Amino acid sequence: MRKMSLAMQISLDGYAAGPNDEMDWLPPFNDELSWKSAHEEMWSNLSTVDTMVLGRKTYQIWESYWPAVGMNPKSNDSDRRFSRLAEETDKVVLSNTLNEAKWKNTRLIGGNVKEELQKLKEGSGKDIAVVGGAGMARSVIGTGLIDEYMITVHPVLLGKGKPLFGDLVNPYRLKLVRTRDLGAGSVLLHYLYSRGASASTM
Repeated sequence: MRKMSLAMQISLDGYAAGPNDEMDWLPPFNDELSWKSAHEEMWSNLSTVDTMVLGRKTYQIWESYWPAVGMNPKSNDSDRRFSRLAEETDKVVLSNTLNEAKWKNTRLIGGNVKEELQKLKEGSGKDIAVVGGAGMARSVIGTGLIDEYMITVHPVLLGKGKPLFGDLVNPYRLKLVRTRDLGAGSVLLHYLYSRGASASTM
């Protein structure tokens, strides 16, 4: 069975974006050590992945942005590296409104998301990364198919916005396996999902 992971950034009060998808609240990593830590985590997480699950909005942004970055000689090494990764990695887009996805190595999933993602996990390949906005992430979280959560908590209180977790039918029991101080007051929390745990054991 392939492992499915979710890596997201949230405010201290649990929002993954502002009310209008704003991300300007993310604290800047101004010092070299903090920047290095954040990039180490990202590339470490992606090193075992050969499939990404995206929402429609994220897919459309990536499709128009990353191929161009890879061809731009002014792009930095990290951006060119991610551009190549995004191009070559299999991409599965969750959408009921897109009719086609023209970007290389991309296919659409509509309808029964849980059933289709279960098939994806049961197929051959390396790990699967869920990337995208809060709404798409919540829909995948609700399937109970995510095995690993890597949540970066930033020292910001938004008060309102788009929550990462909400509308869960049942509690999910998570096991904390690692933490990392990323600098700038931001902390990575790495959890594994323990399937089969009842609400009474929470």
